[in-house]
Formats: sequence, structure tokens, C-alpha cells
Amino acid sequence: MADSLRARIRRQAKSEALRARKAGYRLIHPFPRTGRKAVVLIVGCQRSGTTMILQLFTDDRRSVTFQEKSSLSSPAEEHLRLKPLPEVKRSLERIRAPLLVLKPLVESQNTPALLDGLDNSFAIWMYRRAESVAASDLAYFGTESGERNLRLLLTNDPPNWRGEFVPETTRAVISEHYRPGMSPHDAAALFWWARTSLFFDLRLDTRPDVRLCSYERLVADPEPTMRSLYEFVGVAYPDRRITGRVHGDAARRGANVVLSPEVQRLCDELLERLDSVPSGVAEGVPGPS
Repeated sequence: MADSLRARIRRQAKSEALRARKAGYRLIHPFPRTGRKAVVLIVGCQRSGTTMILQLFTDDRRSVTFQEKSSLSSPAEEHLRLKPLPEVKRSLERIRAPLLVLKPLVESQNTPALLDGLDNSFAIWMYRRAESVAASDLAYFGTESGERNLRLLLTNDPPNWRGEFVPETTRAVISEHYRPGMSPHDAAALFWWARTSLFFDLRLDTRPDVRLCSYERLVADPEPTMRSLYEFVGVAYPDRRITGRVHGDAARRGANVVLSPEVQRLCDELLERLDSVPSGVAEGVPGPS
């Protein structure tokens, strides 16, 4: 516990130091009053590499970034929900920086509304292999995390972000496979399947202001991937290296996870569908020939 507290204190100190350095940089290099800022939403399923990519954007001295819990958060659901969209928009409009990056993961189901309501906004939907997400989820949130998420998705009792905009077809599949006491990895992978399916349920694959980004490709080729994302949002790539902290160790997480055949099939089919999205929409994966 003491080591964990010390680690949090070190991270907080580093974060505050970085904010101070960035504030000084923006004083020396002010954002033109006539400049047009880009608003970037990092969305997708939890434990899919969203924290990593937010940190890469944070290392850009021109950016202002917002974690899940931030000044844009409302008290709802442990301060993970965003404030009403008009309030968020007003807050962002007051910031003079060329790049604003938010990570509203529990609002991923509201991506279309956020994009339509925020000027010059873009969404990057992160995705990662289900086995890796399941292993990371259970290690971070505990072995009951997957089953709890599925139960809240199915019952929506109390009303929560997991159950919003979930199609009945998805609920039917979850109901078919869910059972109390099921394999923790199966449960976490099944929730990944439901949450990640929203990318297609919301027809985000048809929107030019949405880009898929594979976690595995980001780790394998960080600089080309980030350069492509900067081009997507219309902001020049930073004049300093921001990808130095990326390492490939986490990409191997979940290598020993064994899922039941039916859950494995669902996850493999969805991953194949994600990987087949044309390269004009998906980042880091080849489009169909």
C-alpha cells in the first residue's frame, strides 16, 4: 500500500510539473486568436490503450488534455460522466491551445452527439485484442469486474453508462452467454465484445471524423501511427519526440488467456471486422485490396 501511495504521489508530481512546463511554453508561443483548435475524443473500451495514447498527446507541449476525471466531469457515476454538453463546449472554447484532447470513455456510446456538438472535433476509437483487454481489466479492477459489467449492462439497474444505447441484438447475445460465476476472463472478454461492437452499432465506421486505432500497431509503430493521427485531426506533428515512452511489453499481455470457444469466436469475428475497416477510416491496419 505504501509503495502504491508513493507511486501515485510521484505520478501526480510529474503531472503537475508537466502542466507547469506546458503553461510556460504556451506563454512563449501563444495560440493565435484567429487559430482553429482541434478537439480530440479518445473513446473505446476500457483497458484498450486509451491512457497510453492520451499520454502521448499530453507530451505535446501545445496540448491541453483531460483524463476521465477532470474539470469537465460531473458528479455522476464517480465523476466519470461529462458535464452537460453545452457546459463542456463553453469550457473548451475558453482554452487557447491548438489541441484539446479528452478521454471520456464512459461516454463512448455518445460519440455521435459529442462530435456533432463540439466544433472541429474528431474521435479516435482505440481497440485491442480481447484477451489482452480481459487480462488487463481483471488485473486492474479485480476478478469480478467482467461479470459486474455484464450484469449492469443487462439490467441497467441502477441506470448506468454500460446499458446506454445497447441494441437488443447485443443484449440477446450477452444473455445467451452470461451466467453467474462464469469464467472471469470470458466475462471480461464478453463485455469487451459488447462495448467494442458499439463502433459499428453507432455507425462510426461511416463517419469521416472518426478513426480506428489498433493498440497493437500503436505499440509496434508508434511514431508513424501518431503522425497519421495528427494528420487526421489537422494539427502539425510536434517538433519533439512524444513516443519515447512506448514499449512493447504490454502488447504481450493476455497471451496465456484461454477463452471458451463461443466467446473466442465472437471476439475473433469482431476483431477481424475491425481490422478490415478501410485504411481511410482505420489507423494502423491495411484496408482491403
